[in-house]
Amino acid sequence: MAEAGLQAAIGDIPAVRGVFITAMPDCLLYDMWMRPNEAWGAEDTATYFGDLIRANRSALKSLGSWSSEMQVTIESSDLLIILKEINEHFVVGVLFGVQTPLGMVRLNVKKLVQRIAPILPSLNVEDRPRVVRALEFLERYAPDPHAVMMRVSLQTGIPQDQIQNAEALSAEDAEAIEEAVKNILGLDHLSI
Repeated sequence: MAEAGLQAAIGDIPAVRGVFITAMPDCLLYDMWMRPNEAWGAEDTATYFGDLIRANRSALKSLGSWSSEMQVTIESSDLLIILKEINEHFVVGVLFGVQTPLGMVRLNVKKLVQRIAPILPSLNVEDRPRVVRALEFLERYAPDPHAVMMRVSLQTGIPQDQIQNAEALSAEDAEAIEEAVKNILGLDHLSI
């Protein structure tokens, strides 16, 4: 989305301090806008916002309360942040000053989502092999990212050069890699 497109969507919403659009399920920054006096790390912020939506979705599913209309509200000492799924491919994080009334925030987020949704592209990010997404997830969250591929190789017996070309792996090797990723991160399952 062009900067002018996102800025035009924000248009008459003066309380907005920043907007981050995250591409899901990989939690990558798609687009962002922030006021000139703000200096947030866009890539990391977008990733964390996507992860928060994923965690919130899992928590609500465990409670039997998941809905496609859910949103996450975060209040800090100086920010009020609303995270909302636009569709299955995009999440928007909208940042307001903490003094902005919550009712006005909700109304403005609804207005902003209605403006942003039509100008987002149709993505098919799920077409990437699951093993590739698992390895990217591992590289993002591994406690020792510099040696993590060596650990995967040692746990699976698959040479590192084959792991680097994960799309070409057999189904058994891909499953072994996903198990290694879960073991290394201490997870029961991967939400990718």
